[in-house]
Amino acid sequence: MRRSLVSSLLCLALLSGCAGAPGVAGSTSNAKLVQGPPISDIVTPFDKALTCLNGRIARNLVFSVGAVLDQTGKESFTDGGVGKFVTQGAGDMIQSALFKAGATVVNRRDPRVMTTEAEWRIRDTSRQIPSNFYITGSINSLDFIPGSGAEVEVGGVGVKYRQNRILIGLDLAMTDANSGLIVANVPLQKQIFSSEAGIGVGRFIGDQLTSIDFGGREREAIHFALRQMLNLSTFELLTQVMNANNFADCREYVDRGHGYVDHTKTAEAVKALATSKAAAKAVGALPPGVAGPIPSAGAAARMPQPQAAAPATPAAAQKEKPYAGASGNFAGSNGSGEDTSAQAKAQAILTQ
Repeated sequence: MRRSLVSSLLCLALLSGCAGAPGVAGSTSNAKLVQGPPISDIVTPFDKALTCLNGRIARNLVFSVGAVLDQTGKESFTDGGVGKFVTQGAGDMIQSALFKAGATVVNRRDPRVMTTEAEWRIRDTSRQIPSNFYITGSINSLDFIPGSGAEVEVGGVGVKYRQNRILIGLDLAMTDANSGLIVANVPLQKQIFSSEAGIGVGRFIGDQLTSIDFGGREREAIHFALRQMLNLSTFELLTQVMNANNFADCREYVDRGHGYVDHTKTAEAVKALATSKAAAKAVGALPPGVAGPIPSAGAAARMPQPQAAAPATPAAAQKEKPYAGASGNFAGSNGSGEDTSAQAKAQAILTQ
């Protein structure tokens, strides 16, 4: 009886002492907040490839981002679920990627301020800059791949290991706003990896069985992995409408250990360019239109990056309609006359 009373008093003392632990406080005082790691900017393995495009995209071409929807249909509200599995902000991530590439971007993500001011008659909507190209798409697959594992115990000592995967897929498209024609498209997928490992020990100490278990779990951050997919897909969309000679060196910054796109016309164009250069080198001449060898990723990093063209005059300072040719005809690809074909418009992305 006395032993039980002493044990109860010790437990009570321990519980009352927990009031001084982080996150726990008395009913009349604030709990002490725990300070975690510092805030930092977001950096992905594909940022260098996007930044390499800065200055190679004409500043008078205007891009915008439309609806990029979560169409996986996956959500959970039971057993501690917090709702949808996939972020609803994919479009904003693409917008950030366009900025890294040095593109001129207009806001189509939330036009409520503009429409409200137009309704109040303090804003002239005719002065809004029209888009040349806009990006839309969806995150449309999220599959849980059955995992596997093993557990072994010998002489009271056991080890265990398990792994699981999630497969996520998306499709993005870039559309010519003047004609509605899709000029670039990219589908991507990625497996999100998670694993669990642990070890357990059970021993008799006297006549008491004592068990010790410890282990850990790890899983890729789903939304950070999604941002990487969106950055790579944005790079791919932009380069699909560029001449291979203008982006081949940027593509070398895409580390295959983090991602790759091998079955699109950009990959074919870069391969054809490399073959053409190799053949020209064999005969001591470069192919027509090629100024010189494409530098390697290391050499490109040491070379000065091309400077972006001066931004267009702000709309408020222009007398004529801003970006008057934004949705009109582009100069013909042959340098004479006007060519309204999708290919000519696509080639207008290149800085002249």
